[in-house]
Amino acid sequence: MLAGVTIVDLTMFVAGPFATMILADLGATVIKVEPPTGDPTRSNRIGAQIGGENAQFHSYNRNKKSLCLNLKSEAGRAILIDLVRRADAVIENFRPGVMTRLGLDYATLAAANPRVSLVSLSAFGQDGPWAQRPGYDLLVQALSGAMSINGHPTTGPAHIPFHIGDTGGGLYAAIAALGAITAARASGVGRHVDISMLDAQVALLGDEVTNHGADGRTPQAHGGGHPALAPYQAFATADQPIAIAAVGVEKFWRNFCVAIGRPDLAEDPRYADNGARATHRASLEAELAPILRTRSRADWLAILARADVPSAPVLDIPEALACEQLRHRDMAVRIAAGAGTALVARTPIKPMAAPYATMAPAPRLGEHAREILSHVLGYDDLRIAEAEQSGALS
Repeated sequence: MLAGVTIVDLTMFVAGPFATMILADLGATVIKVEPPTGDPTRSNRIGAQIGGENAQFHSYNRNKKSLCLNLKSEAGRAILIDLVRRADAVIENFRPGVMTRLGLDYATLAAANPRVSLVSLSAFGQDGPWAQRPGYDLLVQALSGAMSINGHPTTGPAHIPFHIGDTGGGLYAAIAALGAITAARASGVGRHVDISMLDAQVALLGDEVTNHGADGRTPQAHGGGHPALAPYQAFATADQPIAIAAVGVEKFWRNFCVAIGRPDLAEDPRYADNGARATHRASLEAELAPILRTRSRADWLAILARADVPSAPVLDIPEALACEQLRHRDMAVRIAAGAGTALVARTPIKPMAAPYATMAPAPRLGEHAREILSHVLGYDDLRIAEAEQSGALS
């Protein structure tokens, strides 16, 4: 889908590599330019390790080519500018100001290639009173309001543990790159796009923002359910939990009441419609919880399926990856990873009537240096040797 698109990837950690991974999965040539020490996620000890490297690195850097450059050297910057001349976009996630200090601000890149776009992804954006603050996924969740509505009223706020602050920003950065490249191909002029992880997190709040604007209320922690929908939550059964969404159309609620042996609940004025049920969510949960604990998850799933009630088991991650739908969609696949293999989740963009593309493993540090310098930049052996001797390459 993106064959012929070249991305110069200056990103590290999670947010930026997630953005460039999406573009690489869609067929773009992504050249990951790493410092002499490499992307820090290669060597950190957060979570599982694969062949001496962090599993997280292999999650977000597949399908890329690695070139190790010292951008603090004039020779290293010169090689980067040569790459920019052949690129559609540069994506970076340094703290604002770093690109300027390196002599690689947008004006410099555009002077080398007017068609190139620069996507700058940072925690708080390129301007504003917080622009220079260090930012992490946890802090973005806290500052956006997202953490305040996650968790339980009795236990306090809880962060969403799958990098939603990072990956939300990365997703918008990938979209921004596609938009900028498309516009540049029409106009011949690139642009500099500013993506803030905090802005992205607020955008993902969606109707929580709109609801607050409509009635002025402060959204509260949702706990196990939803403040505007009921029943719409996980319930304990005799063994394992189940999720029930008897909302949307009222027939689902009536079907549910009959299925659990309590048709009277459908006639109770407190539960007459979704608005009333949401208002009396606590008392409704107190009515339903003891009933649902009387049978196993498997029993309830069979009963609710026969009654046409939207429901599902609450699967753990291994169970989810093994379920028939995700196996049919081939959403988790093993790829080479150094001395071992990595199980990775695919990008969920699947061209119809076409198979998923084969995924290449995350590159070794500087693995593609000679290939990039020779085949992409057209350097001969002498010039490559000069680059090596200059300290530009690692």
